[in-house]
Amino acid sequence: MKHSHRNSTSNRGGFTMLELTVAATLLGTVFVVTLPLLKHVRVSRDAAQQQFIAQQEAANLMEQLAVNGSSDAADDAITISPEAASHLHDADVTITREPEHINLQRVTVAVSWTNDSGERPVPVKLTAWFPTTRETP
Repeated sequence: MKHSHRNSTSNRGGFTMLELTVAATLLGTVFVVTLPLLKHVRVSRDAAQQQFIAQQEAANLMEQLAVNGSSDAADDAITISPEAASHLHDADVTITREPEHINLQRVTVAVSWTNDSGERPVPVKLTAWFPTTRETP
C-alpha cells in the first residue's frame, strides 16, 4: 500500500502572519507620510484661493471707484462684497489717495484678511491712477 504524504504547507492558499504584518506596517508608513503632506496641500490650496478672491475683490473695488468717481466721499461707500467676506475672514479694505501730478492721483486699494490659522497674510494691493477733479470757479 502506498501512502501519499501531502505537504500541507506547500498547497495552502493564503498569507502567513509575517507577510500580513509586513504589509500592514508598509501601509501604515505610507499613511503616516501622506497625511501631513495632504494637510499641507490643503492649507496651500486654501491660501491660494483666498489670495485669488482678494485679488478679484480688489479689482472689483477699483472698478467701483472708477465708476463712482474719484472723491474721498466715494471711498466711504466701498465695502467688501458678501461673497468675498464669506471666504476672507475679518476682511478689511483700505483706500489711499496720493497726488502724483497736477492732474493725476494715485489710488491704492488694499484688501487684508485673517487666514484659517489666525494670521494676517500680506494684503493684496492694487494701484491705479485717476484724473483729479478740479472744481471750476
